[in-house]
Amino acid sequence: MSIVFGTDFSERAMTAARAAAALARRGGEVLHLVHITEYGSVGRTTSTDEALRREALARLEAQASELRTADTRVEVHLLEGSPDEVLVEHAAVVHASLIVVSHHGQRAPRWRIGNVAERVVQSARCPVLVVRSAGPLEAWARGERSLRLLLGLDFSAPSEAAVAWVRKLRMLGTSEVVAAHHYWGADAHVRYGVPLSPESEVTPEVEEALRRDLTARLGDMPGTGAVWVHLDVGLGRPSDALVELARKEEADLIVVGTHQRTGASKWWYGSVSQRIVHEAPVSVLCVPASRASALTIPEVRRVLAPTDLSEVGVSAIRHAYSIVPSGGTVYLLHVLEPLDGTPPLYAKYLGSQGATAHPPEQERLAEQLRGLIPPEAAARGVSTRVEVVHGRRVSEAINQAAERLGCDIICLATHGRSGLSKALVGSVAQEVLQNSPKPVLLIRPPV
Repeated sequence: MSIVFGTDFSERAMTAARAAAALARRGGEVLHLVHITEYGSVGRTTSTDEALRREALARLEAQASELRTADTRVEVHLLEGSPDEVLVEHAAVVHASLIVVSHHGQRAPRWRIGNVAERVVQSARCPVLVVRSAGPLEAWARGERSLRLLLGLDFSAPSEAAVAWVRKLRMLGTSEVVAAHHYWGADAHVRYGVPLSPESEVTPEVEEALRRDLTARLGDMPGTGAVWVHLDVGLGRPSDALVELARKEEADLIVVGTHQRTGASKWWYGSVSQRIVHEAPVSVLCVPASRASALTIPEVRRVLAPTDLSEVGVSAIRHAYSIVPSGGTVYLLHVLEPLDGTPPLYAKYLGSQGATAHPPEQERLAEQLRGLIPPEAAARGVSTRVEVVHGRRVSEAINQAAERLGCDIICLATHGRSGLSKALVGSVAQEVLQNSPKPVLLIRPPV
């Protein structure tokens, strides 16, 4: 693998190049030093082109000579075309693990590499490091200091790729990690099916569930240095919150995933990573969703087994117990209709736990669920919890319970409806499958 650095020979680029060389040396990678010419057509001749090429190549070689050491291999490339497009293409050709560019500020001329950094971030197939302050990165790469990382953490694929890169950085040197999650309180309550509280923007139960799930997404962090999760609740833009936190925490580097949205989706959702690159006071590492991430075997410890208590609905329960190892838990769930008169809009924020009327009925159903526990479950070391909740929509309540309880997989039976019966009655299993971020195991009815 290799690192590609785009240089325009400016003072900022020369400083950032030293950080890129230090990173290449630390990771044992080749540094590809690239300069891209973007000639205009007016007054262009063969002789002038050749003179410009000789001058640019001489400057490239001079910069490479400064960066080369006994354990730093530097290769030079003089290319022509649109800087952002050519840089991304060349990175693909040399199978680069990282593109490094310097940031010259928003007022820089178009040809400056710092001005095209956002376009490189938008289209690169590998992570892009936009260097604002090279000193901390260079000193860390030399092993002289710890690196303070601010990681933008959420539940998206790009964020997962960013976490993987933080792990790589910690394997190279000591790094302190602040994993920050910005969220809207009402959305978090809907996610977990917990009713809103008039006293606070977010309830302790939801905050605890968020911290649990985000900590699980971080996984085991290798290397040395503290790691902690920072929760930031509010209605502001995530990019603004992350930039402000970077200043407060005196971060050396912000690491964020990028969706690389284009067209209408970019206009509608915006680009958090591009705003951070534009506004951050420190260097930014933008990581696209990994297309070649290492395959890992997920661990199943908690299984949600929803049932409508029909013969078909009960049939999936035994399969739920079959995939849980010793020490795991099966959650048996039954969803009741919401209370009469609950407005649909309010019901969304009331949550699947919000309606608590008819406790005798709930207890009767809970006892019925307990009667479905296979006798051999305890002998296999599998524990059971039962949940009876109200929900305005059964599929939504199932997905909320899976999030709230931190389940690894949902196991439920499908009634096998098709044709007119499916159109009239619908399919809870299908709705769960379409909307759940969790894996779903569907059990066909016995024949």
